[in-house]
Amino acid sequence: MNICLMTKVACVYSVLVTLFSDVSAVQANQGGGRVTLEGQVVDSACALDASNAYQLVEFEPLPMGQFIRQGQALPTLFTLRLIKCSLARPDSFQSGSYLPEWQHVRVTFDGLADASGRWFAVGGTAKGLALRIADSQGQESLPGVPMPLTPLTGADQELRYTLQLVGNGRPMAVGSHRTAVRFRLEYF
Repeated sequence: MNICLMTKVACVYSVLVTLFSDVSAVQANQGGGRVTLEGQVVDSACALDASNAYQLVEFEPLPMGQFIRQGQALPTLFTLRLIKCSLARPDSFQSGSYLPEWQHVRVTFDGLADASGRWFAVGGTAKGLALRIADSQGQESLPGVPMPLTPLTGADQELRYTLQLVGNGRPMAVGSHRTAVRFRLEYF
């Protein structure tokens, strides 16, 4: 009988602890939450050439000694090809009316930033590397920060960038490397 009473007391104590734990967890998280958004493209000045949407860029093997002496690898060209461009913007709310024409495109590259936040982080067994992305004018892309506006011509257009492995100031180690970078196009 004493064992049965102890079991009931332990169960009641366990239920009370669980209830108070849940209440304190709710109070600690009060005012917090999560929002999930989904969307779709509703209007765009140009289409992105399908062969440019998902690209795999492979860098040539580079001897560590050469990389240390130069501090960077040779740049590799990366192109986003805009096709079927039309600068006219019909107003979907008023038949026969037009909005101001599209004039610019802005590209944002996004991915994990390296420790400095200046370049894109590189994973893998190689160490001491980062990925630098620059436009054709030499303007560097910062992870998640929009690039300067590029004028739209109204015709098919190529946006050219260079990808370059650079030293990130950390000790280097040989090995394989990889990174993933997403890009977003916005029209204005």
